[in-house]
Amino acid sequence: MAAVFTPVSHEPLGEVLTAEQYDALPENSLRELVDGVIRIMATPNGRHQFIARELCSTLDRLGRPRFRAIEAIEVRLGNIHRRNPDVVVVPATAYDAEHSYYRPHEVVLAVEVVSPGSEIADRREKPVEYAGGGIQFYWRIEPAPEMVVHAFRLGSNGYLSAGEFRPAQTVLLDGLEWAAVPVSDLID
Repeated sequence: MAAVFTPVSHEPLGEVLTAEQYDALPENSLRELVDGVIRIMATPNGRHQFIARELCSTLDRLGRPRFRAIEAIEVRLGNIHRRNPDVVVVPATAYDAEHSYYRPHEVVLAVEVVSPGSEIADRREKPVEYAGGGIQFYWRIEPAPEMVVHAFRLGSNGYLSAGEFRPAQTVLLDGLEWAAVPVSDLID
């Protein structure tokens, strides 16, 4: 006989929620709202967390005083469409320590670290959504088999590739020159 795991959840999974219903739920950084339906993200592994933490710290240090980097905070792409990028960068003028979310027009850069369970969303869904929201830059970090940072810049019809950066390189983009991140600094 095969064992069946039935998780206990207090999340209204499978229901279409209004923005008000979603906002009334307790905070959960592993939850996103897509077209009014909750998606629970897989718990990230240690490598994912290390990369996100190191990148956020580096971007925050490099960006000050003009920019602030924040880990895992909600971006409200629409009332019933919310994502939690692994790292976002906002202008210092938009930063508010009391904010629990940002609107796409306040976000300069959104970053996703691909890990088991997030592959399709990070590679296919989120770039389309972030571009549709007008977020100027998107980085997708692929930790394995070799660390690669895929950088994208917003074009007239979505994101355009702005380069692929590997461990011996530094991420350097026109319009985001201050965010010169050595890829080797992200390897655990």
